[in-house]
Amino acid sequence: MKIDIDLKAGFLQSLKREVLATLSPEERAVIEVSTGEMGNKPDAVKLGWLKMRTKETWTKQRYLKALDRTMKKLREAVAEAEKKDS
Repeated sequence: MKIDIDLKAGFLQSLKREVLATLSPEERAVIEVSTGEMGNKPDAVKLGWLKMRTKETWTKQRYLKALDRTMKKLREAVAEAEKKDS
C-alpha cells in the first residue's frame, strides 16, 4: 500500500507569505520540486523539471546543496518571525 504525503500542504502552508517572499526564484523552484507530488518523483524527473523551470543545468549534487541551503534559510526566517510574534 502506497501512502502519498503532501509535504507542501503541511510545510509550506504553515509558513507566512513574508517568509516565502524572501526566497529567490531558484530557491522557490527547489522547494517546489522537493515537496508535494514532485517530492515523490525520481531525481532525474526533479532535475529535468528544475532545468525547465530555471533554464539552467542541474546536477543531483547542486540540487541537494541548494535544498539544504534553502531549508536552513527557511528555518532561520521562521525562527526570526516567531521571535517577532512573541
